[in-house]
Amino acid sequence: MQEVKNSPEESRPTILFVEEDDDARPILTRELRKLGYRLLVSADLEDAREWVSGNGHVLADLVLINLVGKTPEEAVSVGRELRDHAKYDEHTPLVVMPEKVAEGLRGTNVNVSGNDWICNYDDSGQLQTLLGRLTERTRPKRA
Repeated sequence: MQEVKNSPEESRPTILFVEEDDDARPILTRELRKLGYRLLVSADLEDAREWVSGNGHVLADLVLINLVGKTPEEAVSVGRELRDHAKYDEHTPLVVMPEKVAEGLRGTNVNVSGNDWICNYDDSGQLQTLLGRLTERTRPKRA
């Protein structure tokens, strides 16, 4: 697990980012940093669990997850478990990026319950819009 900081770190939303695809992780990390997010990056679920257990004081505004070989429903279930393990509440948004998307779902964001989403993204702009909307809604307004 690595913490990727942007300056000033407190002014931007923090994303707990779990990406098991070794090719996609550096690309998405770079793009999310360009958007100004503070990232807690993990290569797998076990690493993410260790991170949140050992660094419970580091809170994320959103959990973003892609688990290789899992269905979107399985990934949502695992993401919820990770969020619970991290002691984030159900108001902390969970966004799952499925590895494979059925053609009819491409380009859609599906709210599966509460703040849990499946982003069947067609382009990076769609993911960017969803993340921006969810992090803005969940962050406390600064004076």
